[in-house]
Amino acid sequence: MFIFSFLRVIILSVIYVSNKEKRKNLKKIERQSTGENDEIMRMIKVFAVVILALALFYFIFAIYNGEISFGKKEEENEPVEIQNIEILAGSTFNRVDSQYYVLFYDFEGNYSSKGVALYNLYMQKEDHLKMYVVDLGNKFNIKNLAVSKEEVNVSSAETLKVMDISLIKVNNGKAEVVVSGIDEIIEYQDNLLKS
Repeated sequence: MFIFSFLRVIILSVIYVSNKEKRKNLKKIERQSTGENDEIMRMIKVFAVVILALALFYFIFAIYNGEISFGKKEEENEPVEIQNIEILAGSTFNRVDSQYYVLFYDFEGNYSSKGVALYNLYMQKEDHLKMYVVDLGNKFNIKNLAVSKEEVNVSSAETLKVMDISLIKVNNGKAEVVVSGIDEIIEYQDNLLKS
């Protein structure tokens, strides 16, 4: 019996030592997995900080550039209108309409207010032809600016020369009426607004 008890103690001791080693191994494994989890958590935190920093920079620049604004949003009541009245001098005679006017003046020159007024008064008429405008101050149109009445030529787009503030009535691609210079414009204005 003593032998059985002795064997029993030895077996239990072996089991205890083996369980102790297993527990140590389990603790090592837990530490390793905890270390891996810590590393994964650190990577997630770094990633989140980078994303937040990028989002913050985006919002700062969006606010600075006006993409994002705080407060009331202004409503646009005016419909969008395509600007198709200003043309280049070279396209004076090739418009789609069969009859139309082309008003030439330097938009920033001496006669700019007279040109704008003439255009606005004419466009207020109920029955009016289309009127296009040409900016003689535009670098593409400067070559078409005549210094004197002797230089005025309206026979074709290639040889077109007009004085600052001139009006041409085009009929089927040809100049029908040519009014050159401020004096003639003032005289012709009443006829233009009546007809």
